[in-house]
Amino acid sequence: MGYSVLHGEDVDVAFLDKLDYVDQACYEPKYWGEQDNTVARYEKNPRSFVFVMDDERDLLAGYINFFPCERGLYEDNLFRSEVIRDDDITPDEVAPYRTDENHLFIISLAIHPDYQGTEVIKILSNDFIDYLNALQSEGYPITDIMGTAVSQHGRKALHNYLFRSVRELADGNTVFSCDGNRLQNLLDRKLYFKTYRDDIYVMIPLVEHEANLRMERFIADVKAAGSGCESAAVDGVVASADSSGDPASDEEITRTLIDSVREYVAYECSNEVVRDMEFVSLGCFDFLHTTDEYPGPVFNDKRYPMGAAQAAERGKFRWATKAQQPSPCDTQAEPVDASSAAIDEACPYEVVMGEVRGYAVLAAHLKTHMFVLSVFLPDYPYSSTQMEDQVSFGYLKIRNPKNPGEYIPFYEYLLQTYGLHACGQAKCVLYMSNKPKDERELQDILAAEAYDNYETDYSISSDELKELCETNRAQFDDYEAYLSNRAIAYIHEEYSDSVLERVEDFADYLFIVIMTLFQNTALAKVNMKVTHLLETDGDVTPRAKLDIDREYGRTIRFWEMQNFKYLSSQMESAVIKEAFLNQELKDSYAEHQEYLEHVVEVKAAIADNRNGMIINVVAIILAVIQIEPFVTGVLQSVYGFLGIEADYAASTFNYTVFGGVVLFLLVLIILRRRSSYVQRRRM
Repeated sequence: MGYSVLHGEDVDVAFLDKLDYVDQACYEPKYWGEQDNTVARYEKNPRSFVFVMDDERDLLAGYINFFPCERGLYEDNLFRSEVIRDDDITPDEVAPYRTDENHLFIISLAIHPDYQGTEVIKILSNDFIDYLNALQSEGYPITDIMGTAVSQHGRKALHNYLFRSVRELADGNTVFSCDGNRLQNLLDRKLYFKTYRDDIYVMIPLVEHEANLRMERFIADVKAAGSGCESAAVDGVVASADSSGDPASDEEITRTLIDSVREYVAYECSNEVVRDMEFVSLGCFDFLHTTDEYPGPVFNDKRYPMGAAQAAERGKFRWATKAQQPSPCDTQAEPVDASSAAIDEACPYEVVMGEVRGYAVLAAHLKTHMFVLSVFLPDYPYSSTQMEDQVSFGYLKIRNPKNPGEYIPFYEYLLQTYGLHACGQAKCVLYMSNKPKDERELQDILAAEAYDNYETDYSISSDELKELCETNRAQFDDYEAYLSNRAIAYIHEEYSDSVLERVEDFADYLFIVIMTLFQNTALAKVNMKVTHLLETDGDVTPRAKLDIDREYGRTIRFWEMQNFKYLSSQMESAVIKEAFLNQELKDSYAEHQEYLEHVVEVKAAIADNRNGMIINVVAIILAVIQIEPFVTGVLQSVYGFLGIEADYAASTFNYTVFGGVVLFLLVLIILRRRSSYVQRRRM
């Protein structure tokens, strides 16, 4: 099939009739443009189209319609208009190309369904970029490009062109913008196109304080309600359409995920492990997808750009951020006063590329106060490695359920709502349709770092990662599994279009990951306690060590291979444990225990030495008391010789003994206080 490319200046007004063939197949009727309006804008600036023609059928396969804006239209799109500016745009709002700046607006980007999934999108994209570069070479600089997405396909296309989300309109559409580094990458053809489909499972190990009662009460309320799917965080039922076009509600997805995992745990695991485990939903959340241009921290009331903030060792992130960002801003080299109203402009919070619906299902083991949270992000539309990078960086944010106008940190939400603390490294598990075409992307998947990054101009090149990418650790022949200590790439031969079928297919592997992460969490928990005890010069007593040993002992059940009834599950678990470095964590715990035992022994020796000294002092005092008659007799003789009454001899002896004891106690108190002061200074 042959295609040709035409531009606006290559055609006449009559050619624009061909747009109806594409528009009516792609858009809802309310977005079909009036022919007269399209012609009027075209006549104002003909250099506003790129067309791709099917030469064999003489049909328009796809097109993109764009033009420079006058200031009023630019501001309408950026922050002023509450509804989409589309076919109501008049010729007066269309600008000529200028030599100082050009704010482009894409009014339409459409490919006929018959040509979707073909090379048409690549031809159209390449020529559009060529056209923009040609304009720049002619002396018409492109300042930025804006567009409003009215469909999921439109959002995906703009994201592929490196557009970021700016704001949501009252009519439900989203305004996007491409500027700064992203615009330069677009012009340089540094575009990222995903070559696989995938679901992402973000696996977060959590613990709670033994005195925390919120989770126990929450689970009891859920069980009393008769379902594991209720949660105050779910605001209504939202349809999540998959590629098959068969929508599944939030409740259906959550229930399928819980029921599928629970079924495999009950079937594959021993009763001792299953008996104390609960599965509940914490709700559905809109997770923020950004770029790796993370905002700088606030330190000493100053906001620092990311590069300048490295010296601020204890900087605290301004986590609650606006969900809408009305203007692009350049990162400043100098810190900005955090109390200033200009802080948002000088140091933007993050680049919002979009949001993804996530389903949070918690595996809870209340007896050990340990939890594993699985956040399910189906058919991830953006760069999966960027979401992994956010997990590695700790930049997981959600739209605030109580205040949709802002994003808040997910970890902070878990802590404030349920009293759950992160414990150990979160992992990412990708359920994929196939390997990425670029092997380097698979390396980045296993490294949990952004493949399409903006902060660096270098790439990962590791022999160890290459070896991991070539080592299939699967135990069955219907999938491939590539593992690292940060991520798992699970590639299934039959990747279903149905999200519910994919959940059911993957549950037999997911439950093993969950069980293995409980081991990981148990070790991370005790290691953190030991480290904290040692770093803070805490009271390392036999009682403290015994408490840590007992806490670890309550998790021993998770370490038994007999937890899995079948050999295949045991082998899967062994592979995951090896990848997640569970044995290294266990060895670290053993080293900590040896050091704790050494500290306890040294402290016991010091205590014995101190007790021995006290006993010796007491023995000396008693010995002195026993020789009182002799000393008194000597003193009486001396006093008699000196002409002093002999009765004073007994009182002299008593005062001397008393003064010696008081002086000893004083010296002991001074030494103890000095030791306490030195310890406080170290902390």
